Amino acid sequence: MDNSGENKTTSLEEKILALTRELIAERLKSQSEPPFIPGKSAIPYAGRVYGPEEVEAAVKSSLDFWLTLGGEGAAFERELGEYLGRRHVLLVNSGSSANLLAFAALTSKKIDRPIEAGSEVITVAAGFPTTVNPIIQHGCVPVFVDVDPLTANINPALLEGALSPKTRAVMVAHTLGNPIDLDAVTGFCARNGLYLVEDNCDSLGSLYRGRLTGTFGHLATSSFYPPHHITMGEGGAVYTDDGALKKAVESFRDWGRDCWCPSGEDDTCKNRFKWKWESLPDGYDHKYVYSHIGY
Repeated sequence: MDNSGENKTTSLEEKILALTRELIAERLKSQSEPPFIPGKSAIPYAGRVYGPEEVEAAVKSSLDFWLTLGGEGAAFERELGEYLGRRHVLLVNSGSSANLLAFAALTSKKIDRPIEAGSEVITVAAGFPTTVNPIIQHGCVPVFVDVDPLTANINPALLEGALSPKTRAVMVAHTLGNPIDLDAVTGFCARNGLYLVEDNCDSLGSLYRGRLTGTFGHLATSSFYPPHHITMGEGGAVYTDDGALKKAVESFRDWGRDCWCPSGEDDTCKNRFKWKWESLPDGYDHKYVYSHIGY
């Protein structure tokens, strides 16, 4: 069997990747920054964070021409879950989409206590709009709580005053990497049976009493846009430990599809044509059943 074509392709790819490493190493040399001087050097709040390994990985993915969520994405979901200690991580196209999907999951009729339209959700009065927008987009009412000027985070002393019989959740961000008072907020949510959504887009890697932010809420979100911690160009993630919430997020992300079998694989659950639906004929393909109005 003649493998010369395959060998030539592999050789060309190796040369391209070697040249990529050489190019980016030279470019980074020319962009080297002066020594950091405390009290004098400016500290940028945002920017691209990358090195030769990231550029090589991006070029390799381009050469493979895999344009949608695939093996690299699945590996990233798994590794981010291991880092956070969360059972389920789902990649999405932005942190704003992550917030939208996290809140959408809480409205799913497939979870035990779905949030209904008209419910109230406590959120911060001074923050990024896409922490608040999903509340409004799902017909709920944001109840704004002011910030503590020393932390720029939600003032927990004002939470009780924002509570009403219609309150169903708290959705707040950790501002600029500074964790909210999680003892106060989680205690408030637990006492009142409220969902907690952590917008962790500013704060991946931040610690509260030795525990990572993004691991306290029923759901949490990250952004990988350049102003944040891991530069993916675009991208975001939703994470949770709850299997039902994971399925809801996945469904809303993937057009509202009811099926949770891996994409690109056939009938992994062995029940694809065996589900029973009141309004559909026997043997209807589960991959083409949509239980949510998704995206």
